[in-house]
Amino acid sequence: MIKYVATYRRKMRPRVMAKIEEFGSGADVVLLANRRQTLRWLRKVAAEQS
Repeated sequence: MIKYVATYRRKMRPRVMAKIEEFGSGADVVLLANRRQTLRWLRKVAAEQS
């Protein structure tokens, strides 16, 4: 389990990105690298909804 968690991003990110490329045409895809970016994006979305 520890190995899976430790290597998840390196192994699975290319697969996930390929699936987004394959099936995500027309969808808005937002890549957030950390909590700060996530919070900033959530605030922006919330402000747009108001």
